[in-house]
Amino acid sequence: QQQQQQQEYQESTEDSVLLLHDAGKCKPCLFAHTKTGCCNGDACQFCHLKHRSRAPRPSRSTRNRYKQIVANVKETARTTEVLQSFAKRHTYIERLLTQEIEKRTRSGR
Repeated sequence: QQQQQQQEYQESTEDSVLLLHDAGKCKPCLFAHTKTGCCNGDACQFCHLKHRSRAPRPSRSTRNRYKQIVANVKETARTTEVLQSFAKRHTYIERLLTQEIEKRTRSGR
């Protein structure tokens, strides 16, 4: 009976991991897909499923330039549309825009 309970627990855990993974809310294990693999195996608290690779972080000068662009944008329908299409391709800009919108909302601009 204890073995059956352990199997049921493992199956329910696997189901919840899949749900989190499909929703994009899991945290990938940094070691799962390396040459040596994850030493924690089934006990690992991170996701061992394949994830798409993240784009490299922009350089400091690029990040500073993006920050200046976002801070100096005058909000019009056209600029909002352009920035949204640009943000879809650049996650760093997307994050900056989200922060700027929140900041402007709080300040009432």
